[in-house]
Amino acid sequence: FLTTSDDLQIKLWDWSKGFANTKCFDGHAHYVMMARFNPKDPNYFASASLDKTVKVWCLSSSDPNFSLDGHTQGINCVAYMPSGDRPFLASGSDDLTIKIWDYQTKACVHTLEGHEKNISAVEFHPTLPLIISGSEDSTIRMWHSVTYRCETTLNYGMERAWSIGTRK
Repeated sequence: FLTTSDDLQIKLWDWSKGFANTKCFDGHAHYVMMARFNPKDPNYFASASLDKTVKVWCLSSSDPNFSLDGHTQGINCVAYMPSGDRPFLASGSDDLTIKIWDYQTKACVHTLEGHEKNISAVEFHPTLPLIISGSEDSTIRMWHSVTYRCETTLNYGMERAWSIGTRK
């Protein structure tokens, strides 16, 4: 498993070796907020950082393969599209946007706007064509993953939404 922290590193831990730290990944210039494995190829993972970048890594190298740049403020969360043939990942930022990236071409294919405060969580639904985002504006938004339109905004007075979990 991977951990991220304020020490700017991502660490790989091996439970079969007594939870030994087997590798450190360096490359971010600010706090690393999240790391996610690519469900289509678990040798790769993406990380989100307050340095305004998403970096994509291979487990075989301590250095990032490439960076995705485009947010104007720190990035709090990242998620891979778990199924289908589109090589997409999403990133949520303090700039109030969610960017959808094609990680093969390294291009931003769309920017989702509508939240009024920092984006703290983003997930692709595992089976439905939805992107779900949570924000410090107390809302959860559901976006269509093909049209990129906001389909629903939920506000149950939860205050900040910190994370989202999905299940098949």
